[in-house]
Formats: sequence, C-alpha cells, structure tokens
Amino acid sequence: EAWPELLAPFAGPEVWRAKVPDARRAAVFVQQWAAEFFAEGKRASRFGVKTPVKMQRTPAGIVIKFKPLGETALTGGSDFNSLSEGGLEFIAEQLESGEQRLRVLRCAYGFKVSVREASEQALLTKFKSDWSELELARS
Repeated sequence: EAWPELLAPFAGPEVWRAKVPDARRAAVFVQQWAAEFFAEGKRASRFGVKTPVKMQRTPAGIVIKFKPLGETALTGGSDFNSLSEGGLEFIAEQLESGEQRLRVLRCAYGFKVSVREASEQALLTKFKSDWSELELARS
C-alpha cells in the first residue's frame, strides 16, 4: 500500500472506519443523521453526549464540534470555526483504487484540551447503532 493510505489512521487520529458501497450516499446519510439528532436546538444528552455540540456539513460528510461547557445545546454561542474543544469529523470518501469508505476522525482539539472520550464514545455508539440498522435494512 502507499504511504498516505498507511498513515491515514494517524491523521486525526482516526477513531472508526468502515467500507461502504457508495461514499456519496454515506455522506448524505451522515449529514441527515447528524441534523436529526445533533443540530442546533436538539438535546444530544438523550444519547449520553453530555458536552454541548455544534455541527456543520462538509462536502464529504459532517463535522461535530464540542462547545465550551458553559454553553447549552439550545444557545447559539461560539462561531463554529473558532471552537477548539474537540470534535469528530465524519468523512465519506472514494479512493483512487475505487474502494469507498466512511471514516471518523478526532478534530478541533486545541492546545491542552482534554479528549472528551465519554462524549465521543456516546456519539459513536449512537452512530454505530444507527449505521448497523441501515446496513441490516440494506441486506
């Protein structure tokens, strides 16, 4: 394999990966899933995500960033680009080899910001559960 592919899990770092039949559809699913459960005004704490979040679509998926603890899920608060409390980026991509995949990477952790493992895990658990349901429905 090429070096960039071997090093891909370390850029982020990567916390989850799955092969997908259609990267474009995976990106749309991730965007709709995040909008349904984690958009502004939604209560992510229902799923064990104690840290308030803010999300933004990307061409290949979604970025969900953690907001400072003083901000609630229902308040606008910080500008998305300035958030540095950590987060997760969901990226659906097609490689040159034709392989298609969905990856989740840690992102937006500022200097000396502790990893929000519990919130990351709760978010990933909810996503993996919903993704599994989608996979079962497809088969």
